[in-house]
Amino acid sequence: MINQLNSYSSIRNHISKGTPKEALLVYTQNRLCLLTLAPLIFKACASLSMIHYGKAMHAESIKAGVESDVVVGTSIVNMYGKCCDLINARKVFDEMPVKNVVTWNAMIGVYMRNGATETALCLFQKMSDRTAVSWIEMIAGYAKTGDTEMARCLFDRVPLSLKNVVTWSVMVDGYARNGQMKAAKDVFEVMPERSFYVWSSMVSGYLKKGDVEEGRAVFDRIKVRNLVNWNSLISGYCQNGLCNEALDAFVKMQSDGFEPDEVSFASALSACAQLGSLEIGKQLHNMIIQKRIKLNQFILNGLVDMYAKCGDLNNARLIFENGSETEKNDSCWNAMISGFSTHGHCREALEFFNKMEKSSVDPNEITFLSVLSACAHSGFVQDGLETFKKIEKYGSSANVKHYGCLVDLLGRAGRLKDAYRIVTTMPVRPNDMIWGALLGACRVHCDLNMANRVLERIKLQDSCDSSCYVLMSNIYAASERWEKAESLRIVMSSKRVLKTVGHSSVTLNNT
Repeated sequence: MINQLNSYSSIRNHISKGTPKEALLVYTQNRLCLLTLAPLIFKACASLSMIHYGKAMHAESIKAGVESDVVVGTSIVNMYGKCCDLINARKVFDEMPVKNVVTWNAMIGVYMRNGATETALCLFQKMSDRTAVSWIEMIAGYAKTGDTEMARCLFDRVPLSLKNVVTWSVMVDGYARNGQMKAAKDVFEVMPERSFYVWSSMVSGYLKKGDVEEGRAVFDRIKVRNLVNWNSLISGYCQNGLCNEALDAFVKMQSDGFEPDEVSFASALSACAQLGSLEIGKQLHNMIIQKRIKLNQFILNGLVDMYAKCGDLNNARLIFENGSETEKNDSCWNAMISGFSTHGHCREALEFFNKMEKSSVDPNEITFLSVLSACAHSGFVQDGLETFKKIEKYGSSANVKHYGCLVDLLGRAGRLKDAYRIVTTMPVRPNDMIWGALLGACRVHCDLNMANRVLERIKLQDSCDSSCYVLMSNIYAASERWEKAESLRIVMSSKRVLKTVGHSSVTLNNT
């Protein structure tokens, strides 16, 4: 009996701490009473999207005769919904002998989370009794699909007795998530009461739109802040490239008595990655270890990305290989491949790409861009061509950047005719970067005839990018065709094409 109670407690603790896999493991090992634990077990299945395990538990609940219990039935509806199985969710809902308002809300939530707004609205209209949650599910669902007009229409219809702080917050958040900050502010300013959540929604909304000044102004108005408010500010600074400000806020947050969590550390690591600040990144890593922060997907990605971008590829690889396979998503793989590619370890980039193909994670557009760039810089022509062919295999489509890498690859290898053919036949319009790469290859391989053909095509472009003109002028100069070189400089002057100024940055004494 004591062992059973300990197992029940253990499962509840795992669910509350966000470790559903461990909760299922405890249940499987002890085979406890399903009626008591069914809601928790189905919640764990939903969190992990383990629909096969969930179906097995559903069958077990039928055998045990507990599926007719309204709480168990509602948890099964939720489980199927979060696993995107709307048909089985509705089937369970329709067959439940007893339904309460929580069951109806669950089914509406299932439809809304999966974008079936019309079906959800039909169900909502059939409800004989609605709670605040019923209205919140509908408002949040429409806002998530971008239909803030319908969300606002429903918000205005909420009975006064049910319009609580959550209802107001959901409407503000709906506007903010869709970038409609004026509308968000209008509702926010007339709220009778404000939650921590709604303050964070406003801060995040402004920063997401790039309005840093307004976002900071809202943050400064918060009289009593919590960790979520600080995280919104720190991550917003990172999104806007204000990495020093993000790290300053990270320090200030701690001086105000708040311990950083996974979100805080992930944002701070991102700031270090963008700045190339390895020393601060290492300090953050030590803090993560000391504070025993769980190495979840976000922390793993942050650490790998930080070390890779800062050039410490040994540590990046060590952390990556020691990480759990379930935590390695496409961002984590891309961080490693991009890190190898950027720092000239192109053979390792290809090696990791091959490993990724054999893993459960599919490459995406960013992966292919990194691998093609590695091939171009190392002259791996055949590997690059084979990689380019794989883009469609994984359900992606080559964009102008992928074609740019391909042209660069062929151009560096001296295959100028093949590169020119790619540029003139590619399904997307070539940009200045592509023409510049081809022209640069003409300069390297001293092919004046091809350079002239490329220049004629560039003249048809509406762009005023200076690099192509400068490159062509240099090609003429290298061929001692001084008049041609000078004439291009005159053309640049007449078209007011300004040469882009180059910039470099170095770190001295952490400054």
